[in-house]
Amino acid sequence: MAEEKEAKKVYTLEEIKFNEKNKTMAVLACIPIVGLVLMFIEKDDLFVRYHATQFAFFNLLFAVAWFPLIGQLIALAAFVAFILGLVKTSKGERFDMPVLSDLALKVMSALD
Repeated sequence: MAEEKEAKKVYTLEEIKFNEKNKTMAVLACIPIVGLVLMFIEKDDLFVRYHATQFAFFNLLFAVAWFPLIGQLIALAAFVAFILGLVKTSKGERFDMPVLSDLALKVMSALD
């Protein structure tokens, strides 16, 4: 007899919609350490979970800042992206970081 397997949910950017009642939680999700926690505990609001997952991986960019010169340039760019992410998220806009947005969608699917 064939064994039934449950398919994993694959998220797309079109599914991630802003929810006004979770605006504060979405902004808090942009703080990297808070984002790491919310990545695992937020199950209902995809907007919050998406930003939490992106900013959890965003921590890695700050780890590179310890390297001379190139790390400092990356840290500066990461800081600007962090501020931009906070502003856009507080306005209810989705903030997609170039490599991290695809990674965030894959991790969200894997965590379900």
